[in-house]
Parts: sequence; structure tokens; C-alpha cells
Amino acid sequence: MASFKILVVEDESIVAMDIKHRLENMGYIVPAITSSGEEAVEKASETNPDLVLMDIVLKGEMDGIDAAQQIKDNLDIPVVYLTAYSDERTLKRAKITGPFGYIIKPFEDRELHSAIEVALYKYEMESKLKANEKWLSTTLESIGDAVITTDKDGCITFMNPIAQKITEWKQDEALGKPLESIFKIINEETGSPVESPVTEVLQKGSITGMKDHTILITKNGRHIPIDDTSSPIKDDKNNINGIVLIFQDITERKNAEKEKEQLLKEKARGELFGFLLSAMPVFASNIPPQIRNNIAKSFSDRFEINMKPKFEEGKPNLNENILNYYTKWIKGFLSNLGIEAEDTLENHQNYLKFSNCPWEKEAEYSPMFCMICRIIILRSFTWTSIKGNVEQISCMAEGSDKCTFEFILAKDHILK
Repeated sequence: MASFKILVVEDESIVAMDIKHRLENMGYIVPAITSSGEEAVEKASETNPDLVLMDIVLKGEMDGIDAAQQIKDNLDIPVVYLTAYSDERTLKRAKITGPFGYIIKPFEDRELHSAIEVALYKYEMESKLKANEKWLSTTLESIGDAVITTDKDGCITFMNPIAQKITEWKQDEALGKPLESIFKIINEETGSPVESPVTEVLQKGSITGMKDHTILITKNGRHIPIDDTSSPIKDDKNNINGIVLIFQDITERKNAEKEKEQLLKEKARGELFGFLLSAMPVFASNIPPQIRNNIAKSFSDRFEINMKPKFEEGKPNLNENILNYYTKWIKGFLSNLGIEAEDTLENHQNYLKFSNCPWEKEAEYSPMFCMICRIIILRSFTWTSIKGNVEQISCMAEGSDKCTFEFILAKDHILK
């Protein structure tokens, strides 16, 4: 484990020393202990810790919440609140500062360790997203525009150097040729030819643009994603004498969007993993089943609140196959968590099979991970309103090579 630095802010010296020793036993470095909000801000600036454990009630005029706000605004260091206060007013103030965790005293080492690891992971994911968004913004601002002009018949009259570079056509080769022979574009999704910008501008007589699913085929056959805008060139009598085509190579933007999408998937996976870590003490101890059931119900309810609206957005009409839509949707959701799933039809029976498990090495906690997966499948299936139910018939945690869920459907339901 990397030696992360954790600043401890606690007004009781004995408690502070105890926390310091516990953190050091876990492998963390504690560069300083402070007892006031003012000193916490100062020490955070001096030591630049990876995380701050912040008590809310501190010595001096500045409490932990105000100190956390300053640390967030000025230093961008994640804060986990560590306090015996859990009243609604205090929680409301604390939430405004965007903390990365909240631990109620007294606490066990496992709770402390889990909260820290989740906070560090969440902060890392958010930092990557911010860096990626900044890089994407800088890239978009620095991309040069390619320019091609034509006469009223759509024959090329000018190409700037960037247009020549992107199309791989030199200007002296392209001059006088129809735009369609140089600027060949197709739809990215269908591969079908896209109508020439000349035709559209001449018909409408106004500025037109194409969405970013347009692909330019270069002289050497390369496929380049582009954004483009076409405008008419008009004389003083408003007659169209040609068009000007402005376009950009958006390959870098496309790649950046893919990277951003991957980071979002990793963040989603991390958030679920964070929930699992926070639940581990409950599942690992001799807690009554009722409390465990409450944990499961809480996750199930939160899953429905957050994900059902997304499911409903693309829900097909009644005359379309809801089961096909559901299996496609749930496979996409599971993919965000690192789970590869496939749906099969065997002997007129529908199955959903997981070929891998991102938590397979966490054998100690496999019952909990399996429970979470079952909740996801069983709860989301109810959103389809299909008559029937789902049963898990095999599990990797029990030695099977795949986790398999069987859809037991009513006879009047049409199988795909």
C-alpha cells in the first residue's frame, strides 16, 4: 500500500494520539496533529497531505466545517469528518463542504480504514476526470480550422493548408474539381454517403452544419471524424456565388470522449465498491440478520431511485420486445461495473450469464458481492412489468465457471 499522508485535526490530545497510532499501524503517515481550525488550514498548506481527518468541534473560533471549506477551496485536499456529532443541522452544514466521508465516534479500525480508502479512491477518480476535462477543453480550443471554398457550381476554388493536410489533397490537385470528389463524407453509424454541403447550402441559402457523426474519407482512404459548417458566399445582390466549408478533425476529441467515458465507468465502479467497503463491517461481524436485511434494502432502494429513471428513458413502446430492451440495458449497466454479461436463448428459455467477476479475488466477502449482483438483477427485472421472475441457478462463488440467471416467464409472454 502506498504511504499516504493524513493530517489529523482533533481537539482532544489523547484521542488525537490514539488516531495517529492507529493510522501508522495501518501504514499511513501522519505529518501533523492539530487542535484548531486555523492551525489545520496552516498545517494542510505546509504538509500537503493526501487526506484530512477533521473533527467538527475544535478549539478556537474556526470549527472543523469552516476549516474544511477553506482547505477545499484553497488546497483541493479531500476531507473526511471524524466526530461524535451527527445531528441534522451539523450534517447539513458538513454536506455543503463536499466531504469524502463521515465517520461517527466511536469507530473500529476497519471502519476507519474503509472510509479512508474509499475517500482516496473517490478523490483519485474525480481528479482524473477533472484533468481529462481540462485536457479536452485545451485540445478543442487549440484545434485549427480547415477551409475550402467553391464557386456557384460547387467546384473548388481554394483550400487552406489545414484542409490540404486533413484531406491529403494538395490545392493544385483539387482546384476546379467538384467538392464531392475531394470532400467525400459518409455517416459514421451507417456508412452511407452524406449529401454534399454544396447541394444543401444552395437549396437552403443559409448556414448549415453536420453533427459529429460525419466521417471524411481522405485521398489515401483514411477515415477521419469531422465537424463541419457550410455557408453561402453571397454578392451585394444576395446572389449565391459559392460556398465556404469550414471543418475540423475531431479525432482527438473522439478519443478524449472515449477516455472520459471509461473514467466515468471506473468512477461508477468505484462508487459501488465504496458502498461495499462501507458495508463490510456489518457482513463480517455477528450482526443480527435484520440489520443485514436493512443494509440490503437500503442498497436496493438507492439502486432503484438512481437507475430506474435511466431505464425508463429508453423504454420501448408496448409493441416492441421489452425483454430484448431489458437485457441490452442491464448488460450495459453491468459493463460499467466491469462485469461481462451475455444473454442466451436455450431450449426456449432465456438466460443471463456473467463470464467474469471483478471481485473474484475478494473471497472473504463473496457472499456480499453476490448479494449485490442478485439485488441488481432481481430489482431491475421488476421494472419491465413482465409476468414471471428471475432465479439464479449458478454462481462463481460456489465453484461454477459462470453466474447464471434464468428468466422464468409466463406462457403468454413472447420470447425473443
